[in-house]
Amino acid sequence: MPGVVLCVLGVRLGAQGAPEDSARARTDTLPARDTTRRRVSKADSILLSYHPDTTRIRAPLLRGEAPPLLSVGPSYHWDREQLFASGALTLAELLARIPGVTAFSGGWISTPMAGSYFGDPARMRVFYDGVELDPLNPETHNVHDLATIDLWTLQEVGVERGANELRVYLRSWTVDHTTPYTRADVLTGNEETNLYRAFYGQRPRGGEAIQFAAQQFTDVARFGGGGSGTSLLGRLGWASGPWAVDAFADRYRRGRDPLSRVDLSGAPAGTGLPDFEGTWTNAYVRGGYGTPDHGLWAQVIAGSESFKNSSPKATATTISPTGTPTTATPADTVNSESQYVAAGGFSRWGIRVSGTERLRVYAGHGTTSSPSVRASFESGPLALQVFGEQNAPTAWPTTAVPGRYQLIPVSTEEATARLTPLPFISFLADVSRSTSTGAPDAPPTSLAMRAEAGVRLGQLWFAGGVVTRDTARVAGLALYDSTYAPAGVGRTTGLYGSIRGVLWRAISADIEGIDYGSDAPYRPKYQARGALTLQSEWLRRFPRHTFAIKLSGIVDYSTATPFPTTAGPTQFSTGAVVLSSLLEIRILRGTLTWQYRNMFGYPYNLVPGYVMPRQTNIYGIRWDFWN
Repeated sequence: MPGVVLCVLGVRLGAQGAPEDSARARTDTLPARDTTRRRVSKADSILLSYHPDTTRIRAPLLRGEAPPLLSVGPSYHWDREQLFASGALTLAELLARIPGVTAFSGGWISTPMAGSYFGDPARMRVFYDGVELDPLNPETHNVHDLATIDLWTLQEVGVERGANELRVYLRSWTVDHTTPYTRADVLTGNEETNLYRAFYGQRPRGGEAIQFAAQQFTDVARFGGGGSGTSLLGRLGWASGPWAVDAFADRYRRGRDPLSRVDLSGAPAGTGLPDFEGTWTNAYVRGGYGTPDHGLWAQVIAGSESFKNSSPKATATTISPTGTPTTATPADTVNSESQYVAAGGFSRWGIRVSGTERLRVYAGHGTTSSPSVRASFESGPLALQVFGEQNAPTAWPTTAVPGRYQLIPVSTEEATARLTPLPFISFLADVSRSTSTGAPDAPPTSLAMRAEAGVRLGQLWFAGGVVTRDTARVAGLALYDSTYAPAGVGRTTGLYGSIRGVLWRAISADIEGIDYGSDAPYRPKYQARGALTLQSEWLRRFPRHTFAIKLSGIVDYSTATPFPTTAGPTQFSTGAVVLSSLLEIRILRGTLTWQYRNMFGYPYNLVPGYVMPRQTNIYGIRWDFWN
């Protein structure tokens, strides 16, 4: 890239022995005006001398609300450095390591990727800087294609595990230094994969903020489904003291070749997915005072979200909040909504209180209002949190007219309590009730409960729990096959466990598994994931923090998953036992990365008929620097 000097990279892999996703959300401690670090420790001064960026910073830009992530042991939270060091290329791959989440993929990175939470693909909600992202592609039937939510644009990811739904809070990348920041990533690998990223950000002396970034990838898969994707990000803003305002836009365009459906031998096994051209746009303007992480804060946001299907031959449907089933419309149309958010609250002395009014305006189809409140208290061994929301719109497939759906309002009340009587013992309980109005073929009220307990030995947390949910009707995975239908399931009970933390010195463990007792639609009977990681800066040999290494061995296991259909008998995925590895080496500010996925070439699929890649290598370099 012209004008870019390939030099030292800065993905710091964190403190020696820390697991990749064990960090809790950090409190914003940046001062509200320019400052110079005049007093630093000897270790910090050595670090700054070998990793110079700048000592002058500006007041931070606004951040979306991220609630306390109550858990037994480490919470599921990643900062920007941990996100890129995790090895995840998409949001779907990142969330796959959370107990209760089942990940689905049609193949490599150009194909659709979805997930279910305790067996329901519609119970995964995503909030981007305080704006809830709605799946506007009607062919997905209210299920997120998680591959279309740009992971590389993020500063933080925090996951709130409710008993009945998973809420994912995303904060976009921001800069706070006056010195210009530049970064570029280059990756290549099997399936003719090539991926490029470039970042630029600066905070001029008047408090302004300028950020631009882009990503482009291409791939060619064995059974089709290859293609390309281009993302563009931009932000202009200003912050001074506690006041800030910014305008943000992220545009993602994906082109995908037809994806064949085959059995494990490569023989045709049904109709696959046609070629696809789609564009997603997420933009907002916001202004506010303070930060949700501490003190008094308030924000107003005017956001816009749109999806355009420009596939050569396809049909699409539109959504309607009136409860009337939708009708088919031709391709090359746009589904869009505007979302207006007013939020505010207070956080101090262990007390957090906030309220949000979320008004959705659908293009030509009316509005919905979804107010919510949240309150939490954390002091010493006790932590409490309550959450309530009214009329969150959920698209529900109709049984009278297959392939169409309507929006129904869903209200949620949730209470969570955690007790840690001793530093090495912790208990958690969560109760959630969802009430829907007008959902066809589904109970009007659903109650879910989760109980968990854990004990810490050294720096390693051993935790286990049980989750149970009433009879429900779960959404279908129509993004892979229009015949994959919603299905009724009886009471669901799952037993899960995890081992997370530092095992010994620089070796950490991140292991989780769940047993549902039996399989059910979009949910296997057994599912587990384990990772052992060696992570160290080798400070005895490199005391100036000029070197770091991370080496992980990963195993993913699941049994067969049922996919009910409207056109015949239930289909099943194969289940899988997949071994992979991740190696990252940082020298000064440059990080070399190499992933080797499915190293033994195990043939499997996560969705019937869509074979996953075998023995996939992807490797490259990430580097950033302060001019």
